[in-house]
Amino acid sequence: MPEEPYNPSPIGNPSFLARRNWWQTTLVKFIGKHTPKCTEMVRILSQSMDEPMPLMMRIKKRLHFLICCWCQRYEEQLRYMRQTARHFPEHADEASDVPFSTEMRERIKRKLAETPR
Repeated sequence: MPEEPYNPSPIGNPSFLARRNWWQTTLVKFIGKHTPKCTEMVRILSQSMDEPMPLMMRIKKRLHFLICCWCQRYEEQLRYMRQTARHFPEHADEASDVPFSTEMRERIKRKLAETPR
């Protein structure tokens, strides 16, 4: 029994470039080779919440989003959690059992308070 051909965009993926024909499949493979993998995107997206992303990485992120709706959703979820957390900066030190240093707690509170709502 022959193996199924590589499908970089599984059925049910509502991404813009979901696999439809040879050209689109080739384009998806090209984008996949030249953008970070999803596991790397998770790290990049989380890091981008704390510091600005370089222009080239922003371009790669946008290209990756053309073929991956899940990373795009992950970024939306991170933004939602950050936005929600901004409404409760006074409770930032109560959100976890993990022991934070006083300096770390103050830095988190400042970061949440200074970000525009």
